[in-house]
Amino acid sequence: MQKRPNVLFMMADQFHAACLSALGSQVRTPNLDRLAEDGAMFTGAYCNFPVCGPSRASFMTGQYPRSHGVLGNNIFNLPIRNPDTLPAVFRRTGFQTGIVGKSHSVKLWDEEAYEFIRYSDLTDGDWIDPLKNHYFKHLYDNGLAHLYDLNDVPDKQPFISQIPEQHSLERWTGDRAMEFLQQRDKSRPFFLHLSFQRPHNPLTTPFDRGMLYNPEDIELPESAKDLFDNEFAGKPAYFRDLLNRRGKGSPYTPHDERDLKHHLAFYYGLITMIDEQIGRVIDQLKATGQYDDTIIVFTSDHGDFGGEHGLMLKSVGINESLHHIPFILKYPGIRSAQRIDGFMESVDVYPTLCELAHVPVPDERDGRSVIPLLEGTSAGKPYVVCETGGRRQTAIRTKQFRLVFNGSGKDGELYNLAEDPLELHNVYDQPGYRETRLELLEILFDYMKQYRNLTPDRNENRNYRNGMTRLIHKHQIGWSQLEDLYQQ
Repeated sequence: MQKRPNVLFMMADQFHAACLSALGSQVRTPNLDRLAEDGAMFTGAYCNFPVCGPSRASFMTGQYPRSHGVLGNNIFNLPIRNPDTLPAVFRRTGFQTGIVGKSHSVKLWDEEAYEFIRYSDLTDGDWIDPLKNHYFKHLYDNGLAHLYDLNDVPDKQPFISQIPEQHSLERWTGDRAMEFLQQRDKSRPFFLHLSFQRPHNPLTTPFDRGMLYNPEDIELPESAKDLFDNEFAGKPAYFRDLLNRRGKGSPYTPHDERDLKHHLAFYYGLITMIDEQIGRVIDQLKATGQYDDTIIVFTSDHGDFGGEHGLMLKSVGINESLHHIPFILKYPGIRSAQRIDGFMESVDVYPTLCELAHVPVPDERDGRSVIPLLEGTSAGKPYVVCETGGRRQTAIRTKQFRLVFNGSGKDGELYNLAEDPLELHNVYDQPGYRETRLELLEILFDYMKQYRNLTPDRNENRNYRNGMTRLIHKHQIGWSQLEDLYQQ
């Protein structure tokens, strides 16, 4: 029987695909750069849903949202099993499995898949008892629960956290990954899903670490003029509506360029702190002689505007900045320093890891392995797709075009990327693009014709909406106000 390699599947949440210094970014990511140098960087990687829960379900099932049916974020307590998630299949095959950080998955899926579970996000836990969340319990045990800094701050403003770096979310996540690696069963290969909860907002930095980037030195992306110069001229109405809520909301619409640079300085700082923790974990693998025998992936569940179009965060449209994700792959025997431009999608990670680890792929997976891309026997997919709930938007991205269809049939978007790579000029209604629009819509309609929705409307469950954990998570109440009630 062929020896199976270990798997380190690293994910960051809402990580802009261009925020790697290896790609010329001003963000410092030396450890991810070295990982890419040892393997392959895919510049044509795309997610299948620009929101956390559904996107992660596509990674974990190898299925499009239309197939797995998870179309919203309120999923932890869904009463459904899935014995064929990626880590569950690896566990059945003999791997020791672990999840560290943000899962944002279904509890029953995780319990079936992972032997070692250390959650960071309050979405992963009991909605009544926040102390059942591992990171919140860590803060509580260290007298820091009242300083919890991962609340969904309503105005989306960055801030200096009063939690010291030693107990920061990024450091805790790295520590728990080290714990898994140091205590693991060395008679079995491991599958560790190391999932960093940020740079998803809120954007913070520990008070004792300070700002890692000077806002005045930040260079804004060229497409920021879409807001500051063009005021979203030609964009759908929901973009132009953002002009009426500057300084708040998601996506965050800054007051001016200085405001945007302030947000980006915090965002870049979180990325560099995550990169440092990734470096710790990789150094541990190298020190114990496991690095060369380990498949390593780095990716993100979806993107962030990251300053593109003058915006931060997400939650409107399906632009390149939200659809595009980083993807780095290193495995035993790979040719180093490759740059792969062909298209791949979230659903393709599942069959790729199975192929590399000699694990059988269950039936009914929508993805396909990217190994032919690496071997030069495939140029990649002709297009990639992405969808959202809510407005029921669906997008298709080809080499030359991006089309976004809104369920209402109004306010569509079409960009000729060969002439307009910044997606500034919407040609959806222009007569000269009628044939292109219809061809792309035909592909989208074929994709959209089959759906199943397993996700309940969040308004259906009042217990969820008013639970203690969610009230803390959504910044509606602080631990200091709840602790006495909790003790009763």
